[in-house]
Amino acid sequence: MISSPMRRAGRPSSTVLSASKIVRSARRLLADQGNFTMSALAQKLGVAPSSLYNHFQSRDEVLGAISDAVINDITLEPLIRATKILNEQHLSPTEKLELWTESLSLWGKSYRDAFSESTDLVTALALTPIDRAPQTLHMYDVLVQTLRAFGCPEYKTLNVIESLEAFLLGSAVDAHAPESIFNPAASADEYPYLQDAYTAMQRSSQTPAESAFSLGLEAILHGLARTAIQEYNTNTE
Repeated sequence: MISSPMRRAGRPSSTVLSASKIVRSARRLLADQGNFTMSALAQKLGVAPSSLYNHFQSRDEVLGAISDAVINDITLEPLIRATKILNEQHLSPTEKLELWTESLSLWGKSYRDAFSESTDLVTALALTPIDRAPQTLHMYDVLVQTLRAFGCPEYKTLNVIESLEAFLLGSAVDAHAPESIFNPAASADEYPYLQDAYTAMQRSSQTPAESAFSLGLEAILHGLARTAIQEYNTNTE
């Protein structure tokens, strides 16, 4: 009589599902296909759709978890440091403006880089409510606290954030644009000013997207300082 092989102890051969595994797969689907359904996500994971609901109540909750995963790649340290300095030291308007530009630039670059993963990720998360994303809520809470420490009126803080995000998310999309996007190519003779500008842009040591981002970020931060913070409306040293 041939004895049957003993079943090896340990983890089951079926797929072991976890919240983090679901989020990673959903994030890949977003990046690769621009969208996902719970059915498609379950198929990718090799499980029944009902298995997903043991970890998430809805697709929106999965999107919230993806948002948190992206936000975790954004540094908040420059904001926290700036708030601490503003609460402990008296800065001149010039010193405060320098701190504003430095701290928000570092945060902004980190934000742009995190969302540059894919254009579809930007589209999906920009339209997703944040109430199911605790890490995302935490980032905005820290950002509001920093803006208030700089002297931004409470009623303007979310307007400032939306203005910044519109630029940063647009820059994240622009990071995927071809460097030749402004090249008039065969029509160069018909559009000489555009051709000259395109040729001059090619001489930069930075990519077009990076040059545009650096220029735009500096401009929007200085503009916001003068429109959102009363101290700079009429007074700079």
